[in-house]
Amino acid sequence: MWVFGYGSLMWDGWEAALEGTRTDHAVLSGYRRSFNKKSTERWGTAKRLGPTLGLEPEDAAQCIGTAFEFPEAQRAAVLQALREREGPSFHLPELSVTLPDGRTVQAVTPVNDHTKRTYIGNVPLAERVAMARVAKGADGLCVDYVLNISARLQALGIADAAVEEFAAPFATPWPRGAQRRGQQNSRRARSSLAMTKDRLTTPQLPKSGIRGRDCIELAP
Repeated sequence: MWVFGYGSLMWDGWEAALEGTRTDHAVLSGYRRSFNKKSTERWGTAKRLGPTLGLEPEDAAQCIGTAFEFPEAQRAAVLQALREREGPSFHLPELSVTLPDGRTVQAVTPVNDHTKRTYIGNVPLAERVAMARVAKGADGLCVDYVLNISARLQALGIADAAVEEFAAPFATPWPRGAQRRGQQNSRRARSSLAMTKDRLTTPQLPKSGIRGRDCIELAP
């Protein structure tokens, strides 16, 4: 069986315990990354929602991520791990994913459910950026979460225009007169990005499951 990752699934090594191998730079067509899911615990609260990573369908879009292959005997364990990890606001359809060698596989893909309350919806970019600036949850600042996603993808050789556009405002201070809290968050975020880039200058990636190929979430 196969699983497609486009977020944290790509870099936290979750597959090792389930006998998985990875193939990076796999392509999921018809979807793009989007900070379209509300976090009310890890990266935000009920009063200050944190926009986190999900998928948005779009006909001409492509999402570049990592395809994981597992023994069929591990299917039940893999699905259980994904359900526990992603939570009830995600469903797990099998979608067509193209591997770097041209093969197409059906891969289980965590897709956030747009009918759930956790879906932010068609909120303008500027409003979602403003939400992220002031959101903080149990795991820290939402700004740091966004910048970490951006830095990790860059370190893996993935240029994602939507992620870069969302992260770009956090690398510059707010205009004069902005709230002090937002200014503090921006400074902390820029420092976090610099440290993350230093750590990821020469990423150590697991070997690909396909021989002879050098390869590289979607979790939110």
